[in-house]
Amino acid sequence: MSTSKTVAGGVGALTTVLATGALLAPAASATEHQDNSAYAIAASGLLKIDPLPSVRASAGFDQKSVAEFSLPGGLFTLNVLNAQASKDFAKASIKDVSVNPGVLIHADKPLLTAAAITADCKDGKATSSLAKASLGDIKLDAAAAPNTTVSVPGLASVTLNKQTRNKDDSIAVTAIEISVDGVQKLSLASATCAAGSDSGGVTQTTAPTEPAKPTDKPTSPSKPADDKSGDADQPAGDKPDANGNAPTPTPVPAHLDVTG
Repeated sequence: MSTSKTVAGGVGALTTVLATGALLAPAASATEHQDNSAYAIAASGLLKIDPLPSVRASAGFDQKSVAEFSLPGGLFTLNVLNAQASKDFAKASIKDVSVNPGVLIHADKPLLTAAAITADCKDGKATSSLAKASLGDIKLDAAAAPNTTVSVPGLASVTLNKQTRNKDDSIAVTAIEISVDGVQKLSLASATCAAGSDSGGVTQTTAPTEPAKPTDKPTSPSKPADDKSGDADQPAGDKPDANGNAPTPTPVPAHLDVTG
């Protein structure tokens, strides 16, 4: 369901259409697995601007900044353009935004202004935020629902918090996308990140098992058996009799020299 609102002044009559469907808009193009990435501004159409500054987390954390970006005639005036990306998140932001199509709409004031624009993406979840943002005389929500559109009939269409899902389940969020009469597209603050893991980033481990208890009791060392191997070699008289009396000495034959 949509609502409409007409506001006079600024860039003329503006019709606001809020699209708050739960489903994300389909991705215009899909690629295989994408690294987390971000950029502050890009444009295609009559005026082409390569993503600037552009970062990608293919080699780890990456961050780039541009102090100021502007074009002759005041078409775009942007300050502090920043982009960050790592294996865990992606983020882009711009301060002091002024977009003025100028001769296209014969306006005496910028089409879009904002104190700050930010796009965040982490674990497959995307958000964007605006600070003191206006389209003509219409104040824009600080946290618009995904894929909220605000249009200038016959001239421009603005999408806030644009979110698209890719085939690899990564998600891209663009804080503001402006399409001018179908011949020019401008993207401000965009971030793309991979889907979150099913385990929520927590590694499950198996509890250590207790060492098995010994089942057999240790056996007592056995006493050495009596050695009777030498008894047969001993003369019978050397042994005590049954009553415990001393043995009878056994004569030992010997030769004694007789002296006289």
